[in-house]
Amino acid sequence: MELTIHELSVSNYRSIYEEVVLDLRIPGTAPDLPRFRPCQAKPAVRLPTVAVIMGPNGSGKTTLLRALLDLTRIAFGPDLSASQARMKRVLPFWSNKAAKEPTRFRLEFDADWLQLGGARDLFRYELSIEHVPSERHPVILREALFHFPKGRPKRLFERGAPGETIYTSPEFGLKPKDARLDAVRKDTSVITAFAALNVPLAMRIVETQRGDFSPIEDSDEETWQPDTELVLDFFERNSKAKSWMKQQMQRSDLAIHDVLIRSDGGEMEAFFRHHGLDREVPLMSESTGTFCLFHALPQIHMTLEAGGLLILDDVDGSLHVDIVSEIIHWFHSPETNPHNAQLIVSAHNVGLLDDLEKEELFIVEKGPDSATRLYAAQDVSGLRRDTRLYPKYRSGVLGGLPKIG
Repeated sequence: MELTIHELSVSNYRSIYEEVVLDLRIPGTAPDLPRFRPCQAKPAVRLPTVAVIMGPNGSGKTTLLRALLDLTRIAFGPDLSASQARMKRVLPFWSNKAAKEPTRFRLEFDADWLQLGGARDLFRYELSIEHVPSERHPVILREALFHFPKGRPKRLFERGAPGETIYTSPEFGLKPKDARLDAVRKDTSVITAFAALNVPLAMRIVETQRGDFSPIEDSDEETWQPDTELVLDFFERNSKAKSWMKQQMQRSDLAIHDVLIRSDGGEMEAFFRHHGLDREVPLMSESTGTFCLFHALPQIHMTLEAGGLLILDDVDGSLHVDIVSEIIHWFHSPETNPHNAQLIVSAHNVGLLDDLEKEELFIVEKGPDSATRLYAAQDVSGLRRDTRLYPKYRSGVLGGLPKIG
């Protein structure tokens, strides 16, 4: 996903009711650290390469990440049917009042869409979705995409409620009477629809979002893990990534000394060789942590190699905190992350806090109305630069602790 996120705003989405804002922009008072990278589209702005979201169970960490993933897949997804399926997943906050109100998203980011492979531009995407009881799925109430030549917003497209005229800028190459404008469905984003209708700019945009390792979807939940067959195929096609994977698997488990991928009966399968064992262990018989790391490595490798955004939910759920710290270090370091890739994760393990600056930590909590609230650690009053985040979090100064007993 070759976007670099500046800010995400969400309201009336699942456990989120009032607007929450994930603002990743680094204040000018923060020190000049390698983990904070200048934005190519706006050099005065610095952005973190890592953002970690913490909070109690059920506070809304996954909801916030799901909102970002749903938004980008609806807005810029390369697959028309998958984009429409995502629309059905956009649910309002759990109250009768909220059910009658729209869900709203706003995303500010930079990308090279207008000059593919060249200079990056700053964009703002806005989306309002209406929940209509008579409809089988939500419909788009308003949608717009802006860019900022010379610092001022300029519309690339804008649409209102179903039936209203869609405005498009000259960059799309469409005349006002073009039939493709009338072919955009009320449950489909303009970019995804235009791409399916062979509009060049839209096709270029969705192509940058195409990837082998999107989270698997079923009717209710996401595994946030790519399909094993895709992972094996990726490693078989990419010898550099395969060699790197073996190194990381050996480092994560000192008993592992080799990983083999071969076809048995027509299907590819991974086998692990362990010191002291005279039989190979198939992937499905490995530990949960080994299984999860093996599946995460292609996404991590691709993002570090090409740049862009990687979203991982509950990153420390099955991985040792030292392995997660190492992954965070890969994104922090200019040597392993030369293209300013971003990693946005949710986590519980407070041991990660000693790897973070306060600008990289965001806290989610639920209020008495059961609605998710979000704030940045850097906004906590009195939090000094030289203060360790770990004791401040454990003592309750930063909030975001479960209330037990």
